[in-house]
Amino acid sequence: MKSTKQSLLVVIVVSTILGLVEFGAAVTYPSITALAAVAAPGSYVISCVMEPLIPPSPVAWLTGNEIPVGTALLPHAHVTDSSGKLATRGQLIFQDCSLNGIPAPSIQCDSGAGVWSTFQMVRINGPEDIQVGYGSPSTPQTIGFRFRYFAGHGIGIANGISNSMDVTWF
Repeated sequence: MKSTKQSLLVVIVVSTILGLVEFGAAVTYPSITALAAVAAPGSYVISCVMEPLIPPSPVAWLTGNEIPVGTALLPHAHVTDSSGKLATRGQLIFQDCSLNGIPAPSIQCDSGAGVWSTFQMVRINGPEDIQVGYGSPSTPQTIGFRFRYFAGHGIGIANGISNSMDVTWF
């Protein structure tokens, strides 16, 4: 019975240490030291393109971040490691800013007055930039956007958040 309890205790201790190591925690015990490798910071860049009004017209990158009301927006995420290689796995969460339930400029969310709301989640399955559809508001306004990147285990790029970006429909 004593041997079974000791074996169970060893399994619990080892499982706990491995669990902490997986989450990047340092563990020190008189005879055990473990430290998980920390992923390097990456580059997280958001940009936007206008959806062409008449397909198959070429997609136009925004200049000045202003587009006409009725033109759909395509937020674009670019995630790379420190050497410039595109992320091959992970998850992107695209968010827009709102204040009291109304779309708002990013300053409202960056300051804490508004909230970042998720409008689309996408898995990265290969080295590529990701672009998603957002649509278009029916009235002139400015809306803030950003994305969050969550790496899977062993990806090599740390979790991160892009800078926020405002787009104005006029």
